Amino acid sequence: MSSNQGWRRVISKSLACALTATALLAVFTASAVAATEEAPPSPPPSNPQPYFYHNLDYGSESQFNPISNFINYGLDTLQVKKDFDGSRFGTQFRKTVDNLSDPVYSIDRNGDIGSFINRQIIPYDLNNLDESAAMIPNYALHLLGGGMVYRKNVEWLQSRGYKYPRTLAVLQGMTAELLQEVVEKKSTTAEDPVADFFIFRPAGMLLFENDDFAEFAAQVLRLAEWPYQPMYNPGQGRFVNVGENFLVRPTFLAIENHSLFAYFGMTVLLGASHKVSFTDAISWGVGGAVTNVEHYTLKTRPCGGIFYDRNGSLLSSLILNGTEDLKVRFNLYPGAVTKNQWFPGIYLGVGDKGDVVVGLTLRALPLGVAFGSN
Repeated sequence: MSSNQGWRRVISKSLACALTATALLAVFTASAVAATEEAPPSPPPSNPQPYFYHNLDYGSESQFNPISNFINYGLDTLQVKKDFDGSRFGTQFRKTVDNLSDPVYSIDRNGDIGSFINRQIIPYDLNNLDESAAMIPNYALHLLGGGMVYRKNVEWLQSRGYKYPRTLAVLQGMTAELLQEVVEKKSTTAEDPVADFFIFRPAGMLLFENDDFAEFAAQVLRLAEWPYQPMYNPGQGRFVNVGENFLVRPTFLAIENHSLFAYFGMTVLLGASHKVSFTDAISWGVGGAVTNVEHYTLKTRPCGGIFYDRNGSLLSSLILNGTEDLKVRFNLYPGAVTKNQWFPGIYLGVGDKGDVVVGLTLRALPLGVAFGSN
């Protein structure tokens, strides 16, 4: 090995260590905070005002817990069946770990550090702006969405008196992030997990640790998450109706009972939200659903959706021409039609070729069961 190569390996490994330390900074911070906490008495004392988890017994909120969130976030990109899957999970896991263990080499495989920054972080090269589309999900999904569900998991754990809620939420979030990178590895470049795992997800967690920002996101942006109801189809041997979606309905873009509605995930919609009562709202939007991912380019098809929620908890949704090769995706959440805790959530999916999948889920379980083929 030449001296230049030797120095290159030293620098590469040093940067890997630095990035790993950055990714785990939230863990150490949370652990330091948790170490000063006493085990909560019974009943536990009231926690500071929750911004994202409100312990509602109806709709999507009634199904939320760290396990269901792990499934929806970690397996979210299974919606794009052509490009993302776990059929070669072991191979994809090893490739992802290789990418993360030597980030300099992973970045150099697609250019250099300047190109990486232009594609993934800041679009400074006006001649290659087409590649900078890769940073949109970095900020929208990993930073903003990932940070928000981290805070929501912390609040869920606090509401149930768990010791060290931040430590547990960080470990859950980083593990879900790693799972998502493995699922995507079939079609992503070597540098992609470096940006998501080392930079944007940890940064999102630290951002939402700030109470002022969390309050702004929850009360001004009115940021929320409306996941699908994840299910396993034993006949096909795969997960269906899995997905994490986020939305904002900014107060500064509202007029009386009407506001802008922006919905984003693997499906991006823009429309309006209309309050129909003190607690209930109907929202709608049109936009695009991701169908293919090629290099740094996302291919989409026209899509539309309508949603009904109560106090921010989604009761039902209908998405037309969406992801997962579905012409119709209908979700009815527990509590939408009755307060009976055993009334299931219902899923109906109609594929592009007319094939049908139906499924049921219970609020007490993080995963439902579906039947049919698409």
